[in-house]
Amino acid sequence: MFTKVIIIGSGNIGTWLLQTLQNQKGFSVISVSSRKIETLPQDGDLYIFALKDDVYETVLQQISFKMPRAVHTSGALSQSILVPFAKKVGVMYPYQSVRCEVESVRQKAEGRRQKGERWKEKVPVCVEGSDKEFEDTLFQWAKRMFEDVYKINEQQRFAMHLAAVFANNFTNAMYGVAYQIFKENNIDWSLIFPLLNSTLEKAKHNDPALVQTGPALRHDVSVMEKHCKALRSEDLRMVYRGISRVILKG
Repeated sequence: MFTKVIIIGSGNIGTWLLQTLQNQKGFSVISVSSRKIETLPQDGDLYIFALKDDVYETVLQQISFKMPRAVHTSGALSQSILVPFAKKVGVMYPYQSVRCEVESVRQKAEGRRQKGERWKEKVPVCVEGSDKEFEDTLFQWAKRMFEDVYKINEQQRFAMHLAAVFANNFTNAMYGVAYQIFKENNIDWSLIFPLLNSTLEKAKHNDPALVQTGPALRHDVSVMEKHCKALRSEDLRMVYRGISRVILKG
């Protein structure tokens, strides 16, 4: 399939991909920082761009040759941004928040290797290609490294990315707010874990709207106002009222 893979980008996704791919056999993998794009090898079989969305145009314009195959890892960008710079283009989008997992990737792989097990990363990966042949090849190649690989079109990928912002990024920010409330009141943070686990389990098996609870659902205005008064930030009060309106209208 691919014998030499080049990863462009040394941030969270790029580093995670590098460590994941390095644990596989049958091909070599090289990492190139976007700040050193002039050193990009010209003999790669597959170029994987793992960059911030707003720097793609600047980085791509600096490449002086036509790549044979190139994919990016963005959830929000079209594969078409790569068309002027590569013969075949696509997307390899890991559906996971990658930040603190980098070291664990290496440790898990090493542990499996010592036991003689074939190791695959348990992160869903969505692939897309500019033609069926390339998409099929990319799909089969990704299946060597990842347990769950899906063919997802551009519209679906964007929808998944948008949903992830609400379900993961915004939710984690709310965890941060809850953590500060616990901390300010000298409460053991672990006390909230059973509640969080229960909510997630219900969401796995139901339409989340059907298992919604809380004062907004009950139209308990007096409690909601008490909560808002207890919040020290006007931004948080706006968030509280805005999300409560979403629940009320749901």
